[in-house]
Amino acid sequence: MTPEQEQWLIQAIQELQASQRELQASQKELQAAQRELRLVQQNQQVLIQELREGQAMLAQFFREALDRFDERTRAIERRTEALERRTEALERRTDEMAKEMREMRQEIRDLRRDFLERR
Repeated sequence: MTPEQEQWLIQAIQELQASQRELQASQKELQAAQRELRLVQQNQQVLIQELREGQAMLAQFFREALDRFDERTRAIERRTEALERRTEALERRTDEMAKEMREMRQEIRDLRRDFLERR
């Protein structure tokens, strides 16, 4: 082998070794990136699960709040209906009392007239 060929071979081997070191460094970086990706994916799964649990809790809260609102609304409706019935009864009683008062006034007028006529 000529000295030039030997020099070229040595240089080729050195370049190959440098490429191998570069490849190993790249593989280590890739492995580190893959580990980081797995951690990110695990964290993402945890966050997705927490989000689902939060959504379920929120949905339950709103269902309960709507149920309470419906209960209160029905109670208010029942009270309103009872007050309407009571108001109607009071209006009827007021009308009856007004009629009785008219009748009493008429009786008083009739009594005055009778009294004045007898005098």
